[in-house]
Amino acid sequence: MNTPNRRSKWVKYRVMKRFGVLKHHIPITRRLTPKTFWGFVEKYSDVILKPAYGSRGKGVIRVTSRGNYRYTIHMENERITKQGKEWTYAYIRKIIGSYSYIVQRRIPLSTVNNRPFDMRVIVQRRRNTHDWEITGRVAKVAGEGYIVTNITRSKGTIMKLESALQKSSLKDYSHRILMPNIDRIAILIARKLSRNKLYLNQHIFGLDMGLDTNGRVWVIEVNLKPVLSHFRKLKDQTMYQRIMEYKKKNI
Repeated sequence: MNTPNRRSKWVKYRVMKRFGVLKHHIPITRRLTPKTFWGFVEKYSDVILKPAYGSRGKGVIRVTSRGNYRYTIHMENERITKQGKEWTYAYIRKIIGSYSYIVQRRIPLSTVNNRPFDMRVIVQRRRNTHDWEITGRVAKVAGEGYIVTNITRSKGTIMKLESALQKSSLKDYSHRILMPNIDRIAILIARKLSRNKLYLNQHIFGLDMGLDTNGRVWVIEVNLKPVLSHFRKLKDQTMYQRIMEYKKKNI
């Protein structure tokens, strides 16, 4: 029997969904097939397609139903509307080729200056311990017209999370409630994943997390080898130094 690939978004989703406590914080996900795609479009009207492998927002596609069998396909900062199911799916297959994809319900993210933002949350533990700790949080604001928040890909902006929340569409929500919720879910994800045999030796997770328009916390993606350049770009290097201190002690 083949061992599941621990890097696969589909595998990580299947591990996380086993835990009822996480049910309301991970978007419903399926492997992409014509049946699952049209089932999601008909049910949610707005869906996200992602490569099962890969990171940094590459290959992410948004599909929105406009009614009367018209569908808008949004990739990078470009949009095109297709008429009819057959033409729409054929166009999508042409884009993704033979790559394995997943389909998800799209989560309407909160915004800063009308641009969606999410968070990179770093969770770490020291070797031979089970105590996970939040060592860094940063907000990533998408560039104008983009659906992904990856800074390089969308030419977006890095901000301290506290500053982003104060300027966001959630500014009227209590940060004293939002921040602990973000931390609680991040720690839960790390604890639950690290109990699975695929992730027993994991000492760091880079969680891409979002807040929807009602302030609910969502886990968008789990990175096993998170890029830390977001934290190096901040004027205050405290979080970056803390993350690196943890990493050095785990070598």
